[in-house]
Amino acid sequence: MDIVSLAIPDVKLVRPKRSGDARGWFMETYRRDRMADAGVTDDFVQDNQSFSAARGTVRGLHLQQPPRA
Repeated sequence: MDIVSLAIPDVKLVRPKRSGDARGWFMETYRRDRMADAGVTDDFVQDNQSFSAARGTVRGLHLQQPPRA
């Protein structure tokens, strides 16, 4: 994702990068470490969005637990 500072102090423009093909797409819309680098320090870890082109598509989800969370 690209994060751009604007003319108004503390206002950022976030441009998520979308990866996709004929099956659909995926994009990361928020990631704490990238936002912290840009000065955004909210306590939120990560947010993603996806789209599946074909009806009935099942996407895999995963959960990481400590120590690899």
